[in-house]
Amino acid sequence: MFTILRQAFRRTAQNWQIVLVIFLVNFTLGLIIAFPSFSIIKAESEQSLAFEKLIKDFDFTVFYDFMHKSGKSLISMIPVSLVLSGFYIALNIFFSGGILSQFTLRDTFKLTEFLKNSGHYFLRFFLLFLLQVVFLVLAILLVFIIYGIFGVIADRKTEPTFVAWMIFPSAFAFFIITFLLNVGDYARVLLHRDDLLNPWKAFWKATEYIFRNFKTMQIYWAVVVFSFAVILVYLLLESNIGMTSGLKIWMMFIIQQFFIFCRVFIRTWNLSNAFDFVSLRPIPLTPKPIILEPEIIEEASQETQTDEEQDSETKLSE
Repeated sequence: MFTILRQAFRRTAQNWQIVLVIFLVNFTLGLIIAFPSFSIIKAESEQSLAFEKLIKDFDFTVFYDFMHKSGKSLISMIPVSLVLSGFYIALNIFFSGGILSQFTLRDTFKLTEFLKNSGHYFLRFFLLFLLQVVFLVLAILLVFIIYGIFGVIADRKTEPTFVAWMIFPSAFAFFIITFLLNVGDYARVLLHRDDLLNPWKAFWKATEYIFRNFKTMQIYWAVVVFSFAVILVYLLLESNIGMTSGLKIWMMFIIQQFFIFCRVFIRTWNLSNAFDFVSLRPIPLTPKPIILEPEIIEEASQETQTDEEQDSETKLSE
């Protein structure tokens, strides 16, 4: 497990240009929504000093008063935010094909080739994403049902008993969601390796593959633990530095961008883990149909008829 984690981490670090490109695209999308939102908030606040309280710490009273007074101005940004969010998801699906192609080629990074390979696999990866979303929604509904059942069982129990009863549904929720996310990564790898595989079959092949090689989940959970550790480090830095002055605000901005870069790196690392594991334990590719030309078929049939005639004559003579 640790060998694959180290090897995949090294491959991701060697392809840092990919991580940088994806980070810059995400950064640009963030600026598109950040500048108009900041302008609206600045205009609606009317130079009020109350917003300085939000810089140091979140004050729900100040936030509620602002939303009650000027919330309609921000509503106009909701459609733009939704469109950009959808565009962000589509771009990340788009880049997956280029990432896997770069891992396969092991060549010098070229942006044109990266974008070309990304576009080649986009449609199949997007259909896979839609399939994954359907199963995630079903899984979340199932989780809510299980939480409801255990909530009824643990009703009117003491607080420690109630928490104990909630351990199983929480563990199940963590498992099923991480499992489906991991299936998505392995299904992308299978689609990339096998051009004849469709998203539906790739999803089920990846599901079967992960059950047969459960170490894949251990690798995924190790990256999840690492991600939580990174988040804790960020929260620790944020609480210690604060944003009480212009210098500290700029410091936190740089730190935030660095941790966003780390998040993109970890996402690419996860895909590299799946790529390495399937490379070590590959799945047989879909057999390509053999198309024979008419002339070859006729010659083969004539040879077969001749052989049959010779066999029949031999048997008769005997």
